[in-house]
Amino acid sequence: MFQISRLLFFLITLNLLSCSTNSKYRYAIKDFRKSLQPYLTGIVAKGIVAYKDSALRYMATDRELMLLGQSEHPVLRASAYREMLFRKSFDHFDLLMNHLDDTAIVSVNAGEWGIWFRTVSDDILEHAKWKDSSDKNKTIDKVITEHNYLRAAYTILSKIQPQEKYYPYIKDMATRDRKSIGYNDEPMTADIELGLYGLARFKKREDLKVIKDLLMSNRSRMSSVSFALMEDFPDTSYLEVFETYYKSNFYHNICMNHSVEDAIHFVDAVATYKNERSANILEAILNRKPFVNCDADTVSLKGHLIDAIWNNPCDSYLQLRKQIKRYIRNDEKDWGIPVEPVYLSDDTATEKIRW
Repeated sequence: MFQISRLLFFLITLNLLSCSTNSKYRYAIKDFRKSLQPYLTGIVAKGIVAYKDSALRYMATDRELMLLGQSEHPVLRASAYREMLFRKSFDHFDLLMNHLDDTAIVSVNAGEWGIWFRTVSDDILEHAKWKDSSDKNKTIDKVITEHNYLRAAYTILSKIQPQEKYYPYIKDMATRDRKSIGYNDEPMTADIELGLYGLARFKKREDLKVIKDLLMSNRSRMSSVSFALMEDFPDTSYLEVFETYYKSNFYHNICMNHSVEDAIHFVDAVATYKNERSANILEAILNRKPFVNCDADTVSLKGHLIDAIWNNPCDSYLQLRKQIKRYIRNDEKDWGIPVEPVYLSDDTATEKIRW
């Protein structure tokens, strides 16, 4: 009887401990004051994290925001974290460092881009600011080594120098089977492209085949990031990727997306290889009739193609350069390329370093 009682006590205790362990997000709407409950219900009903939620901004106290950060509803947690990052009464660095494991997916209002889906932790990092680069570097280190499943781990790779201590993490990020939780859920996601670019920056010969094979197998989903990779870290093995993409996907993607943005990055990257194989691709694009067999606007693509050939002089492009010479006006090397304005931030807040 005594043994049974002890066993029963042990099982009850274990159950209580399990409940406690799994109840990190334990607060329900009913746990908050009644005057706030209708507004919290409205946020949950809408189901979208807005840029600024007036109910939390003007009604919720600091303590209530802290409790909302432990809400059972991810949309309330994300909304509360945004408000906490706005208020100076919170330690923002401590806040984000202690909430990098919130992988619940929330819908985010992205304005003219519609609705995006991201983890709560990614949303925190998107809106966080750091007082200095030292604190940001500590965050980067923790994200890459402990939370590299986050989209923020991928987007930061192009902004940091390759460090050997991060190499195994970045290689895993680049080669893992991943469905994007950020902007799309296509097989070849922006995340993987960023991971491959981060891996290529280490310039390790043993990674070339890995990178090339992943580009080849996912070529229909390649974007400007992949083309930048092959331009910035050139290798003749990538010519097969260019050739296959041109035959199978170049025109299809232009017409399907009604956009030449990726095509422009493609011809810019191909032109830097300056050999017979790259010349064949450029010649095929230049002399194709019709230039594009759909209603996509190709004026800027033609301009970029001409500039790409002209700005990469080599023996392999001699015939092409003769053909386009009449389009080159004096020494205007940027013919046909729109100049994008540069926006300077006037943020004078103490925390001004962004992700």
